[in-house]
Amino acid sequence: MGTLFILLKARRPAAACLLVAVILSVFLIGCAPHNLSTKTYALDEPINVHRIAVFPIQKLDSDEAVDNTVRCEVCGAVVTLGSVEPQAERVVEEVVLSRLEKTGKFEIVPPERTQGVYQRISSDFLKDSLKGSLGKVGRELGADAILYGHVYRFRERKGYAYGTDQAASVAFALHLIDVRDGSLIWRGKFDKTQTSLMENIFQLFAFYKERGRWLTARELTDEGAAGMIETFPGAN
Repeated sequence: MGTLFILLKARRPAAACLLVAVILSVFLIGCAPHNLSTKTYALDEPINVHRIAVFPIQKLDSDEAVDNTVRCEVCGAVVTLGSVEPQAERVVEEVVLSRLEKTGKFEIVPPERTQGVYQRISSDFLKDSLKGSLGKVGRELGADAILYGHVYRFRERKGYAYGTDQAASVAFALHLIDVRDGSLIWRGKFDKTQTSLMENIFQLFAFYKERGRWLTARELTDEGAAGMIETFPGAN
């Protein structure tokens, strides 16, 4: 307590406050909110995922929203929609593909090829569910699984790395689907709006990891994708 008293009387109050925050965080960090969640589903017959067909990342349709929420066709989760800037889907797609390719563990069927097969199959089987159609696409492409994702918030930073008027905010989800029967193998969800250390003491680790910078929406997306891949089936 003597050390803490000295800090509080220091000539540099900002530095003292930061050190006090560090001390408090040791006790409080266990209560920090989570912005990333993943889940692996138990399958009757486990599948060895090697070849993955990647479907183009989608923007959830706000026209189908009720009270600004929409239900995912793949997993049934209800998500709250936010603003999604133009071309956000392509940014998320590029980042996710880059993270998958860096593992060196998968053979990737590119999104443009996957979408081409989907367009033909979905027109032939109009009554199929989304997962049913995706399963057919994956089987035709010789894939073990198909990756389907959507973005439902993507707001860019306004300002600069060390000073901003508006922080980046990103939310997206990925689903890995077994092509044999359309069942879910794995699901990952990332939802984060960057905050400063003073706004949220629980973000202490992120504050130091990001070197006190305000991230762009792409950088925030990469943070989410990197965390998801850590639990991705077959990535480790």
